[in-house]
Amino acid sequence: MSEQLALGLGPDKFLTFENFYVIGSNRLLVNQLGLQARGEGEQWVMVHGGAESGRSHLLQASCQAAAAAGRVASYLPLKEMGDYSPADVLAGAESLDLLCLDDVDLVMGRADWEEALFHLYNRAVLSGTALLLSSLRPASGMDCALPDLRSRLASFSVYQLHALSDEERLQALVFRAEGLGMELTAEVADYLYHRAARNLAALFQILEQLDRESLRHQRALTKPFVKSVLGW
Repeated sequence: MSEQLALGLGPDKFLTFENFYVIGSNRLLVNQLGLQARGEGEQWVMVHGGAESGRSHLLQASCQAAAAAGRVASYLPLKEMGDYSPADVLAGAESLDLLCLDDVDLVMGRADWEEALFHLYNRAVLSGTALLLSSLRPASGMDCALPDLRSRLASFSVYQLHALSDEERLQALVFRAEGLGMELTAEVADYLYHRAARNLAALFQILEQLDRESLRHQRALTKPFVKSVLGW
């Protein structure tokens, strides 16, 4: 296995299926990814969705679930690996049970990456390695120049990850707070959501900061306390 795969830019252990806020339109996808992670579902899966839809969370959650099931998985964020040799990055991937490649659309149009992905698919067919890919758009909308790779990508089961509405984002914020053992009232959640950037990742980081401070000061999450911690 290559050094990149062996060391990995491993999945964030805090990103799991259990703390992913699931809306009805995404439930089938999350269920299918859980099955794939355990080796019980589809072998080739592609997830596409817009920015902030949660694609990276789900790919890392799949790795966590695979590991919990005693399987070997690796998560590779391709937006951070574009400068590496793709042949080196993907060498030995067929020894894995599950390989999750995030933002695969970012390396499309690059001949070296397209060829490496084509050969990866062929090796994975022989070894039984499951592949989970994420992209901003479906394969049919990606700028893939290699016809053989396009045909391989067309064999994947494709799922769209639907973004959350503003109301659902507020619910996701409360859901994450509950997961941290915090009581976040609707009033304080609304205050946070409308005062901070409405980027869920940034909001979740604020929650973790508030969690630390509320424990340190033994204070409930009231608006005055939130204002004092965040300097608003």
